[in-house]
Amino acid sequence: MPVEVVFLNVGQGDCTLLWFYDRGTDPATGIGTHAVLIDCGSAAATAPLRDPTGPDAAGDAKARMLSHLRTKLDGYLTRLPTPMTLDCLVITHPDKDHFNLLQDVLLNADGQLRCTLRRVLYTLEPGDYREAGRSFVRDLLTDPDRLANPAGHGVENWPEQTFVPAVAQPLLPGRTDTDSNLYLLGGGWFGPGMHGMRGGGSWDAERYQATEKERIANQSSLVLALLGEPDTSGKRQKVLFMGDAEEINEQVLIGRDTTNELRRESNLWLKMGHHGSGSATCDAWLEHVRPDGLFLSTGMLAFAGGSATCNQRNMQDRVVPTWRRVRREHGIPLPTVSGGQWGYGFQANTGRKPWKAWYQPTVEGVFSTFAVPDLVVGRYGGNDPAIPVVVPPEPLPTDNLTAWRGVDWHLTIDHAAPGAYDIRYA
Repeated sequence: MPVEVVFLNVGQGDCTLLWFYDRGTDPATGIGTHAVLIDCGSAAATAPLRDPTGPDAAGDAKARMLSHLRTKLDGYLTRLPTPMTLDCLVITHPDKDHFNLLQDVLLNADGQLRCTLRRVLYTLEPGDYREAGRSFVRDLLTDPDRLANPAGHGVENWPEQTFVPAVAQPLLPGRTDTDSNLYLLGGGWFGPGMHGMRGGGSWDAERYQATEKERIANQSSLVLALLGEPDTSGKRQKVLFMGDAEEINEQVLIGRDTTNELRRESNLWLKMGHHGSGSATCDAWLEHVRPDGLFLSTGMLAFAGGSATCNQRNMQDRVVPTWRRVRREHGIPLPTVSGGQWGYGFQANTGRKPWKAWYQPTVEGVFSTFAVPDLVVGRYGGNDPAIPVVVPPEPLPTDNLTAWRGVDWHLTIDHAAPGAYDIRYA
């Protein structure tokens, strides 16, 4: 069964839709079989890519982004056997840029659910999901019946609090071992205070609520893996969704992956942890999983100290060069992308405003929701990073922050046959 994975632009945040369908179905118009939403939040909006043939949409960046997000999600959820039904909603951890847009996309004007949630997974405590005065996620996790819609939409099963299990758990029931499925990734215990306990310990609520909330939340992230169908040689495509998991989580996963289940077989696509920041996607993780492509969700927001999550120091100077070496040493080809030229955005390492952002045109497999491809399409198609002596062109500075747009990346696996893929942005 093929799967379309849509990495949706939410600016500085995270939101991913998985849409399962039968082979032979047109994923753009046909009926799907299952849908899963992983996170939906934003700390700073990025307006969506505009239609180059028409005027820009009305409203500020957030209004345009939310309108696009709702329209895109509805376009998939209405094309299911039971329309407007999510088989699973996964909230990876209590950082607002992973959950605070859920109210905007799941509720109608009367504060009722406009879609059915069959299963809800979350980590840490319901009270940790604070939304700047709103209580939707806390209500969803503790009193879901109050959100029920008389028209029939509601939460079918009580939300499940969980940490990373010892072994991988399939999230879509009733499927065989050779069907595509999404798994809550096994790796042992991730949870509060992991960085100090190195793999286990008790819940330290006082420490969590005091000074280490963000770090503990990140290290408690639920991590997921999508496995495609086996091809004729038994190899499967994989997509890893890292949430805001950090290097220590990656090291635990590496240490416990004694059968190489997390390594590349057919193709492996990595949704980078923590928005491409320096706390995640360590060199050892890149070497272990050996990805064909790197997907990241990031935006314009600069955090304390003035540096963005996706910045020059981490992406340009460390991750991309290390990944090039891994690809070269293991003979991993460049992915093919529908539509040709693309690129990704990142920020300079500076604490001064206005933040200086850069656009990196490339033909490599780095796929970021933060980009302005309409500014540079077709200008750099002659560079071939597959040849070691040739590197992508120098980044282009783009100080006009209103020019930046967000794009949705679509990764479809196993459509024509197990092992096939398609990548495009919209």
